[in-house]
Amino acid sequence: MRGTRPIAGSQMLHDRGIRLALGLAVVVAIPVAVLFYFQSRSLKDLEQTSAVVLRQLSSDAVDGLAKSIENALKRPHISVLLGIPQARVEPLDLAYIDPVFAEGLAESPFIDEFIVWAADEPGAPTGRWLVYDHTSLTAPEGALGQRFHEDTEGGGALLATLRDMATRRRAIVAFADELHGRKHYIQAQLRWATPAREQLTSFIAFAVDAERLRREYFPALVGSHLRALQQPAGFPPLRVLLADDRGNTVAPTEGGAVGAVVDERTFPLVFFDKELLEFAAPYEAHREIWRLQTSYGEQTIPEIVSASTRPQFVLMLLVAGVLGIGVFLIAGAAAREVRLAELKSNFVASVSHDLKTPLALIQLFAETLELGRARSADRAQEYYRIINGEARKLTRLIENLLDFSRMEAGLRPYTLEPTDIGPLVRHVLDLMERQFSQGQFEITATVTPGLPAVMADGVAVERAVENLLANAMKYSGDSRRIDVAVQPAHGEVVVRIRDHGIGIARREQRRIFRKFYRVHHELGGGPQGTGLGLAIVDHTMRGHGGYVGVESEPGRGSTFTLHFPVPIQASQGVVDEAHSGDRGRAADAARPA
Repeated sequence: MRGTRPIAGSQMLHDRGIRLALGLAVVVAIPVAVLFYFQSRSLKDLEQTSAVVLRQLSSDAVDGLAKSIENALKRPHISVLLGIPQARVEPLDLAYIDPVFAEGLAESPFIDEFIVWAADEPGAPTGRWLVYDHTSLTAPEGALGQRFHEDTEGGGALLATLRDMATRRRAIVAFADELHGRKHYIQAQLRWATPAREQLTSFIAFAVDAERLRREYFPALVGSHLRALQQPAGFPPLRVLLADDRGNTVAPTEGGAVGAVVDERTFPLVFFDKELLEFAAPYEAHREIWRLQTSYGEQTIPEIVSASTRPQFVLMLLVAGVLGIGVFLIAGAAAREVRLAELKSNFVASVSHDLKTPLALIQLFAETLELGRARSADRAQEYYRIINGEARKLTRLIENLLDFSRMEAGLRPYTLEPTDIGPLVRHVLDLMERQFSQGQFEITATVTPGLPAVMADGVAVERAVENLLANAMKYSGDSRRIDVAVQPAHGEVVVRIRDHGIGIARREQRRIFRKFYRVHHELGGGPQGTGLGLAIVDHTMRGHGGYVGVESEPGRGSTFTLHFPVPIQASQGVVDEAHSGDRGRAADAARPA
């Protein structure tokens, strides 16, 4: 019976293989853990930085777009309405006004037309209502009569509104009204005859087509602003939604929800500097408040940055797993090699001891006989029996070594022929009778008569039974009883060898059939033997198409069972050669007995 000390409890630290594996794992784990810690910190810092960048981009974008819209809307008021002094309108200086209007239409494409009006004479109820629109630019330069045209039909209604609003004595007038059958935003700069603002003498105004502003200008402005943004790579693009006073989407033109809102800005739809709101005279009490919103889609910024670093975290875990598996495999291989080296060293020491002890006894009694120191013939006969018994031990040890060597090389064939197992077992018991007597063992043998023949190599089977009996004696502890039974069972012939000794722990039962493996028992002392006996038994049984089973509990003994399959037709005189089918392999675990 073979084995080494259980790798459990405090004994684990005494195993050099385990210590080597743990040392290797620690050496690799510490720098990897430090590396992963700093990498994790870097990814967390990257998430924070990315979140700051995305928030800053959104804030800058919405602020910049709101500023661009405000500047675009107030530009014609500043550059045109305030850019034409009252002296150029009273009287009308169309040659001066023409290029200013032309430049205003070019800079502010959302304007539908400019309007200039001046009273014929102070106190006159009507005057010239001149319109300058995009068709005016098609007329030749200098042809002022063609570039400015009068609109008495549309101007009459608006003039009445402007006169009514002039009573509030505000220079800036803004309102919405129907013009040419469409809604327009009207912006006018009023002029009076005196600083008291009692008599309206002229004004300059422009009209903005509300529908064209919504469908053309604002979508184009938002789109150009987004195209100019430097979007960060690896993140969803920034989206901007522009909604009107009623919540209807103006840009993007395809509409839809903006998603998870990051920033929001509102602005009044006025065509002058919003700081001058208190100086304006609106025709309606309600001001349209429009809204700008930004987002990166349906995900919030924390979700976005977390998704961007998640692949790195997954890769880190994957690398950690691969490294862990690699370290585990390497450490396991290193531990196995160290244990194998220790087992081989113990094997050499055990073989040396097992060879030295019988040889010493043979030499001692041979010298005694040679010198004629035997006191009687009976004593001399006893010495001869001792020499013969020790010689048989040496023979069995050498045969085990030779068998194991051939098994390792894959050169151990078995000559199978119909065999009655019962006589083979009895023959082994007879050969080991002296060893049983010396150890004071009581052997109980039961062989069922009329057993079917099995295909077996008699010499190999005898050696397997002899190894099991030798192990039973080694590990019987204080017990001196061994039970041997040969009987049929479920289409097999089984040989059971049971001792009542120290037993084998369940965790060790998976290892005892490995080469050089020896079990350490607190009840039975340290390992004994070379650790090859059960490997040879297992190899032999697999070469016969059977198997060896084990049942054992610590302190209650062990039962080893050899299972020989009974052929369907066992023909006398049929000889076959079988091979174990593998090269030097021993089963990791025995099959159930």
